[in-house]
Amino acid sequence: MFFKTYSYLKFLLKSQNQHGLHSPFVYDFVTKGLYQQKIKINDLLELKELKNLSKKQMILFSKIATYFEIKNIDFDVNSFSENKNKFYKLLFSKDISSLKNINFKNLNSHHIIIVDQIHQHKKEWQRTIDLQEATVTIDLFYFGLIFFRKEQVKEHFIIRT
Repeated sequence: MFFKTYSYLKFLLKSQNQHGLHSPFVYDFVTKGLYQQKIKINDLLELKELKNLSKKQMILFSKIATYFEIKNIDFDVNSFSENKNKFYKLLFSKDISSLKNINFKNLNSHHIIIVDQIHQHKKEWQRTIDLQEATVTIDLFYFGLIFFRKEQVKEHFIIRT
């Protein structure tokens, strides 16, 4: 319990809201997605793999899925590969170490990875942030988001939700 409280207090000190974001992509995502008051509970949240999420995580996940218009979610890193269409493809991983099995060079700006419990695996999360292919990474405390936007400069954000 102490570790989680300590981690959250450190997160709050480092985090920011939409003010000061210099990335139009992240600013739109935060203001039009994460900070929306209307919550559309997504049908995807009925999946058994998401049943263990807290209420706060479910709301946050729903906002992410709604903003990016996610139609289905991959839970297996082996099925998460090339995406040649214009729709976003989402991978949800509870185990950050499983991301080692992904060929990041095949991913494009329509791939999103959501990682659970990043503050319990700080070293692995930092290695993921440092990957050259992971151009935009966002720490939401409850989740870590990884984007592969080749058209954007590499940046890491810590966003308060």
